[in-house]
Amino acid sequence: MRSLRTVEVAAPLREHLDIQAFEEVLACNIKDVIADFCLTDSEIIRFYADHQLHGNMDEMVTSSAELFFKGETLSYGYMAYVNAGREEAECVVLDMEFVHDSVTVFFQLIFGNYHIGVKISEVLLDATLHRSEFSLASFARVLSSARLRPLPPRFEPSSCLAATVRH
Repeated sequence: MRSLRTVEVAAPLREHLDIQAFEEVLACNIKDVIADFCLTDSEIIRFYADHQLHGNMDEMVTSSAELFFKGETLSYGYMAYVNAGREEAECVVLDMEFVHDSVTVFFQLIFGNYHIGVKISEVLLDATLHRSEFSLASFARVLSSARLRPLPPRFEPSSCLAATVRH
């Protein structure tokens, strides 16, 4: 985890922003990273999470993210676990961080047997960016500017603000 600048919590984010829309924009922008990460055998990912092998998990996440995002913009948050339930409901949860420009997002990637999800835990804004200036469109622009290449059209569902996510 990197040290943060002076920040202001964009919160309570859940109270006045549509958090699901923010999660969807984030998910759309990291689909290619997730796809690359999922090329790894799921048993290896589960083993690393079960045994708290954070260095190994970090290497896998870093190698997937560096193909699509600038520098250390998208990184592993050094927390992973297997959420045990019924066998068909088991999932692996990874804590992740997105840090670019004036926005820091802490979120979880949830890998289930039949689904993959994104859950935003917290959004921090640099003191120079006021909460009133932070919107879904500005979040999409920050994510877009952090990418090395434009988001592939196949990863842009109609609900993902196509005009702002593209370069």
